[in-house]
Amino acid sequence: PRATTEVEEFAGVATMPQPPDIESDDYYRVLGVDKSASDQDIAKAYKKLALKYHPDKNPDNKEKAEENFKTITEAYEVLHDADKRRTYDQFGKQGVQGGGGGPGGAGVSFQQADEIFKAFFGGNDPFSMFFGGDDDAFGGMGGGGMPGGTRVVFGGMPGGSGGGAHGNIFNMMGGMGGMGGMPGMPGMGKGQGRGRGRGSNQPPAYAMPTGTTVVVRDLSKAQEHNGKVGKIIGWDSTKSRYEVELDSETTLSLRPTNLTQNCSVHLVGIESQPDLNGQAGTIFNYQAAQGRYMVRLKQKTSGGRDTVGLQPANVILDTGTRVVTTGLTNEQFNGQMAQIVDIDREVARYTVQCQNGKSIKIKYDNVLC
Repeated sequence: PRATTEVEEFAGVATMPQPPDIESDDYYRVLGVDKSASDQDIAKAYKKLALKYHPDKNPDNKEKAEENFKTITEAYEVLHDADKRRTYDQFGKQGVQGGGGGPGGAGVSFQQADEIFKAFFGGNDPFSMFFGGDDDAFGGMGGGGMPGGTRVVFGGMPGGSGGGAHGNIFNMMGGMGGMGGMPGMPGMGKGQGRGRGRGSNQPPAYAMPTGTTVVVRDLSKAQEHNGKVGKIIGWDSTKSRYEVELDSETTLSLRPTNLTQNCSVHLVGIESQPDLNGQAGTIFNYQAAQGRYMVRLKQKTSGGRDTVGLQPANVILDTGTRVVTTGLTNEQFNGQMAQIVDIDREVARYTVQCQNGKSIKIKYDNVLC
């Protein structure tokens, strides 16, 4: 009967996602997605809003943009995680704010939000350039009129300023000199060091992007720098070395094997402590002598520990992570810089795209990040 049809149609309309409402206290409404939204829907909504409200794209109202950006990221951080989302659906914000590992009572900090943002894009700079794309998240931005459909997206250039407290994303855009209408681009950040000169280029696809946080390790000569944290600011293609900025006065030129990235990981295959399996953490160092990563857990163990030492076979790195291959029987592939392009969890294998142009499938313990 007609009455039933009208009720069904109305029900369908009622469940349609609403436009994003950043002022809302509901994470779903913040992102503008329905409660039945898929992971892909949530990621797409986050991508569009995070790019729109990132402070580096809103230099005229940076303080408000920062608050909006944190709100958007807090919503995404909960909804893209199946466990946190389940808890949120049952108990609301109090449920996820009360548990370890979720956003704290005051939400995520800007630093946390920016790290999540960078990780979402695989460590790449999403504002630098886009080739012939039609992503509507970039509609209306200033473009460069480049040939062949290339668009250079500026996202609002701070008036000649450097990074700011949290590291303005434009500080990561070295190596772009020579583009029409963009003079002086390599010198936008402060404390450039010697890595931003003519011999240094934007890292290739298989190398860690500029802005990646790394830990220095296993230097035999300048041992005083081992254990220090820095950021990739360039790539010297003539020497196959990264330029790493430790502070405003110290920049080192280092081989890939002397660096470990701060990577997000998930723990697997730990037989001695099975309760750790499935936990998330962050690699903060690598001990070559023991062949172990040092991992800081998002949630403390029942014994109160928040750091563990794990072999590479017991952690799963994210897709997009840059790695160096090791321990392979085919020697031509050992020591290759590569990017993880796929993960097969059933057989515990990564598919990596190597610097020699070849794609290979290898075990978890055949790469180091």
